[in-house]
Amino acid sequence: MALTLLCQTLALCLVALVAGHGALYIPSPRNAMDRILPDFAGGKSPLEACTCNNGNGGPEGPTLGCDMGLRGPGDGQSCLWWSQGCSIGCDNCATQTYGDRPITGKPPNAGKIGFRTRYCNSTMEPTLPRHAWTLNMDAKDGAEDDSYRYNPWRAPGFAPVVDPCGQAGGEFAYQKLGGDSVFYNTSMAGKGMMGSKLPPTPVADRTRWVAGTWVEVAWGPRYNHGGGYQYRLCPATEPLTEECFQRHPLDFDRGKQVLKWNNRTLQYPMGSKAVFVDGDFVKPKGSMWARNPIPRIWDDKLGLHNPEACPGPSTRENPKPGCLAFPAPCPWDTYNVTGLLPCDPSTEVTSPKHTRRSHGHGHHDHNGHHDHHGHHNHHGPIVGRCDGNGMGECSSDWVVGVISDHVFIPKDLPAGEYVLGWRWDCEETAQIWQNCADVIITVDSGSMTYV
Repeated sequence: MALTLLCQTLALCLVALVAGHGALYIPSPRNAMDRILPDFAGGKSPLEACTCNNGNGGPEGPTLGCDMGLRGPGDGQSCLWWSQGCSIGCDNCATQTYGDRPITGKPPNAGKIGFRTRYCNSTMEPTLPRHAWTLNMDAKDGAEDDSYRYNPWRAPGFAPVVDPCGQAGGEFAYQKLGGDSVFYNTSMAGKGMMGSKLPPTPVADRTRWVAGTWVEVAWGPRYNHGGGYQYRLCPATEPLTEECFQRHPLDFDRGKQVLKWNNRTLQYPMGSKAVFVDGDFVKPKGSMWARNPIPRIWDDKLGLHNPEACPGPSTRENPKPGCLAFPAPCPWDTYNVTGLLPCDPSTEVTSPKHTRRSHGHGHHDHNGHHDHHGHHNHHGPIVGRCDGNGMGECSSDWVVGVISDHVFIPKDLPAGEYVLGWRWDCEETAQIWQNCADVIITVDSGSMTYV
C-alpha cells in the first residue's frame, strides 16, 4: 500500500527515548521564544531537542536540526516547561513543598514520580471513567496494581500546577528532583523560571481569531506519558493564574481531532476513536478534555497489571503486543505484528557535549543520575540511539506529527488580547505539561466558521 510505504519512509530511523515531554505548536507559544537564538535554529538544541530527536533528522538531528514541517520553523525548549510532583486533590505540587529532596514513588517502581504515591494527605478519589484511561487499562480500579490512580489524568484538572504556563525544567534551579528535569539557560529564560513571567509575543507575530468561530490548535509529544489535555483562555489584562484559565475553558469539536504528520501530506482523522471527557468528571465542572490519542509503548510493566504481557528489559530487545497501552489509531501502525520501527545501531553517535541523561519516566537515583531503568550512566548521550521504549507509526514518542483539534471561541467573548493555555495532564507520572500563546480575538458579525 502506497500510504504505508510513505509512512515507513518518513519514520524509518525513528527511535524512542522515554519521559513525558510535549509542546504546543499551533499557535506558537511564548515558551518557544528561544527558537530565534542560534543554538536552537532549525530545531537543533545544545541539550534536548523537542522535535529533531528520536531519529527524526537522523543521528545528527539534535545538533544540526531537521525539516520540522508543521512543527517549524523552530520550537526552542517549548517541551521543557512543566509542573512536577502534582497529585489529584492536592493544593501544591511536590516541587513547591519538597525543597531539595528527590521526588520518589513507591516500590516496585519507586524511581517513577507518582507511582502508587500521592504528594499530600488528600483523600480525593479518581474521577476518570475507564474508557478514557490511557495506561494499565486492564487493572481493577483501586487495586494495588492500579499504580497511576493519583496522577493528574485520573481526575482531569484536579491536580495543582506550579505555574499555568509551566516551569522551565520542571523544578527550581537548586533542586534535583528527577524526571529528566533539564533546561538550557539562555538570555530569555533560566531553569526554574515561571512561564507566566515570559514576555508576550510581539503583536505582529500573534495569531488572530474571531469570536464565534472554530479555530485550529495543535500539540505534539516528545516523550509520551498518556493522559489528556485541555485548551483555555485568560485575558492578557489579568494575572495569568490557573484560576483565570479555568474560568475560560474552550469546547472541542468532537469530530475534528486529527493526527497530522509534519510533512503536511499525511493525515489521520480520529473520528469515532477520539475520546472526550466532560461533566462532573473534570475541573472546571462541565468543561471538555480530550484524551491523548497516541498510545504509549512500555519497556516493561513492572508493578502494573499482567506484567508478563510486557516483561522487558526493553521493548526493542523484546517487543511484545502487551507493551502497547491501547491499539494504535492509524491502521498502518503494525507494532503488534512487526514490532518497533527499524533502527540501525551502527548509526548511533556519541556526543561529547553533555553528561548522559536518560529520559525515563522520572527514574533517578539520589545522586541525581538517572536513566530509563533507574541505572547509573556516566557516558556521553547517544544521539539517534536505539534504546528506550520505541516508536510505531502513530504510537509512543511520536515526534513526526501533531495532534490537531478545533476549539470554539465563544461568540460573546469581548474583543481584545488573550493568552491561550494548553495543559496536558499525564497519567503515567505526576506531571503536567503547559505552554501559553498570545492571541488577539476580534468580533465579527458574520456566521459561524472554521479557521
